Amino acid sequence: MQGKYILSALVVILLVCSPVAASTSKIAAGAPVFIGETNLDITSAIDDCHVIAWWPAGADMSTPPAINLTVRTLSQAGGLINHFNVSPQIFTGHTGAWYCEDKAPFQQVLFVVTPQFTIRAWNLDNNTDISGQSVPLATNVTYRIDSNLYQYADYYNRTNLNPSDTIFTVNMMDPMGRNVANIYTGNAGAATTQITPFDSNPFITAPVYFGKNLNNWNRLSRDAQGGLIYPPGTYIITASQDLGGMQEAFAAAGITDLDGMTTGTTSVTFVAPVTPSPTVTPQQSVSPVVSSNTTSPETQPVTTLPTARPVTSKTPYQPLPEWIAVAGLLIALICFARQRT
Repeated sequence: MQGKYILSALVVILLVCSPVAASTSKIAAGAPVFIGETNLDITSAIDDCHVIAWWPAGADMSTPPAINLTVRTLSQAGGLINHFNVSPQIFTGHTGAWYCEDKAPFQQVLFVVTPQFTIRAWNLDNNTDISGQSVPLATNVTYRIDSNLYQYADYYNRTNLNPSDTIFTVNMMDPMGRNVANIYTGNAGAATTQITPFDSNPFITAPVYFGKNLNNWNRLSRDAQGGLIYPPGTYIITASQDLGGMQEAFAAAGITDLDGMTTGTTSVTFVAPVTPSPTVTPQQSVSPVVSSNTTSPETQPVTTLPTARPVTSKTPYQPLPEWIAVAGLLIALICFARQRT
């Protein structure tokens, strides 16, 4: 039994604490609406009006309007108008204030706007547009969205608005075609490194918006294996918005070129620093000097090598005449004979 009560209590807590499923469709009187929006609740905007009308800017409103539109029949007095479409077929070319034509003086009930939406790659170091350009890997870069759609995020214009009702989606792909989901401020595993999610669903409330968390994006961050988490190369950033289901409405109207209205793309190329090759200085050829002391070349005594002695050639001897040899022999024999006697 106690388990049943605990379960019931948890259900109540979830119902109370869960965010209310708010809507961007409920429009206040005079608020901007965008061409392509569908299923708008304009009940509060038009009050008891039945016919709305449009005059060109500066036109004499005492003359018939350029175009008018019945939004509620006479039999629907006070009825809800909660499925109103700002159809491209009707409202293209008729932007600006629309008035209740039922009674004078005419009161503005809606303000029709053509959606405008662009995304650019932005250099935070010098506050410049770098879309499609190449920058050093360490450059501080984010994305920038310029749009008039921020007006939807005004509680005075959309009375049931909730910050969770973001209409923008942004994605970034690295050079390898992988989605960049997280932003590292340093190397993976380092004590000071922070990991924040990529700002993929911004809630934009101003005409200019810069992607969050990217001002601390460190493209030199390395993973646990020492490789770059964000490799050099071209990063492609795509963005889209679908306020009030306008993408489908434009497609139904045969409008396919939605760049600048519901979609946008930009890119930036990060270039790795070039490490210069070491310069090798050619060494001069030096003859080795053999020295027995450490005396400097200026004071070292010069050793005189001994001069080689000239080789003396032998003097050739000529043979004695034969008669001298015979005489010598005879003398030798005589001397020998005397010694015997």
